[in-house]
Amino acid sequence: MALRLSILYVGLRCPRELASATPHLSLTCVNTPDAIKFQKHRSDVVLMDPFVHDNEIGPEKVRSWFDSFRSHNFRFSPALFVIVPEEIKKSVRLSLMESGADQVLDWPLDTREIEVKAKSVLDKLHLEQALFSKTGSLEKSFRYLDRFKRELKEVKDELLEDKSNLNIALKQIQQMSEERRRLKQSLLDIRTQMAEDMEGFGYILYTLIRQRVELNRGHGERVGKIACFVAAQMGLSEKQLEDMSTAGMLHETGLLFLSKDYICESVSGGEEAAQRSDNFLTTYDQTMIVQFPVKGAELLSHCRGFERPAAIIRSLNENVDGTGYPDGLKRQHIPLTSRILAAADELETLRENNGAFGIQDLLSGLEPLIGTRLDPLVAGWLEKYAVLHLGGDMLKVRGVGVEQLKPGMVLSATLFTQTGTKLLPAGQTLTQQAIDKIIQYHRAYPVDETVYIKV
Repeated sequence: MALRLSILYVGLRCPRELASATPHLSLTCVNTPDAIKFQKHRSDVVLMDPFVHDNEIGPEKVRSWFDSFRSHNFRFSPALFVIVPEEIKKSVRLSLMESGADQVLDWPLDTREIEVKAKSVLDKLHLEQALFSKTGSLEKSFRYLDRFKRELKEVKDELLEDKSNLNIALKQIQQMSEERRRLKQSLLDIRTQMAEDMEGFGYILYTLIRQRVELNRGHGERVGKIACFVAAQMGLSEKQLEDMSTAGMLHETGLLFLSKDYICESVSGGEEAAQRSDNFLTTYDQTMIVQFPVKGAELLSHCRGFERPAAIIRSLNENVDGTGYPDGLKRQHIPLTSRILAAADELETLRENNGAFGIQDLLSGLEPLIGTRLDPLVAGWLEKYAVLHLGGDMLKVRGVGVEQLKPGMVLSATLFTQTGTKLLPAGQTLTQQAIDKIIQYHRAYPVDETVYIKV
């Protein structure tokens, strides 16, 4: 492929035959080197012809031409070829080369010679351009690298500061964790101490009640045990069972406010003395007999940790028919725990006051209280407790399902629906009609899962 060249001739004899002889050469002619600045396009080769009229031209003129050429500050200088006559000495030619000429050409010009010599200088030019481009890219990369180093140093400084802050924060967290652990342990110790204090206070108070009030020692413990059994069967939580046990032991706290004479006579003389003293109660004692749960609950409520048992005790004397004290509450408006405690207290009191009663007499004694004093639903579980724990072995009681009932069976405990409706009393001999009634109710209002009968 032919080399395309753009040639600028500087001199007084423009060799136009170059362009006409070779179509791939572009030739432009100017008279002096100063005219180069008016050229719009950069030429590949500049042909200087300083010897056109004077073969003996001095080095000063040649130098001035070269200086004028260099003053244009080309980024990539064109190839500089100097035209000399054939008779010019070799020393002059070498001097021109030393002064900055790329090639020295003999006149008349040979197009082929120009092309060959131009190719080598153009290859050099292309290398210089490539080097300039690579150098620029390298310098740009170094600038990016320097900026990256600065940014990296800033990030490193920030990380060091963050690391320092993090270490401080970790130390603070460690101190906070240690303080939290210490406070947690302290709180646990306080709770343990508080629980021990509560237990100790409860023991002291119950001992005082047992010594001064209870006609039958251990009454409070037995009431608590019965109440916990019924509460567990009715699905109350472990915490509620603990409160029920405490309430059972301390439900007679308010009786400590009775007069000393009444308490002494009741405790020393037993039931007859207590009944005899009832005839001579003062107005204060009469009020206290009715309101003692409220008074006891008020005292216990001031003792931290006894608030829930106090709330249970307060409604001890409420009756489900609304005739009780202190607020005359009815049925579901009375707290369930209070209804359970009242039922347990009634059962234990019946058993204590009638020690010669058999289990059937005990159940018969509960019958008048169901629906007036006692919640029927609670009373149903109370009777089961009596059957299972207060003489059921003597009756040879067994539990059967509703589908296993047969005529002639005798109920050992009152039969209730799960909503508290009384179906049949204890001691009832079942007939087919009674069994049909039970089954009919069982479909709409399920009865207890186990029906206790006498063997």
